Amino acid sequence: MVNFKHIGIIAILLIGLAFSGCVGDQAADDEVDADAPTADEILAEEGVGLTDSEIEDLESDLDELEATLSELDDDENLTIEEV
Repeated sequence: MVNFKHIGIIAILLIGLAFSGCVGDQAADDEVDADAPTADEILAEEGVGLTDSEIEDLESDLDELEATLSELDDDENLTIEEV
């Protein structure tokens, strides 16, 4: 037999799921506003721009950071001593 307490819990969970927005019409997420400005247009309006040399510097810094992180992953024994 089904216990009324279990039915009540399932009903509460289903109502919570319906109001949470996890289910329902997903078509609204797929719509794209064609008139919306792109990131490049917004940055150009604000006078913010990256030159090719700045982009290359950022990429080299990122490569250096990735190399450092990969070296940290390769360390086998890390010990922490209490003072």
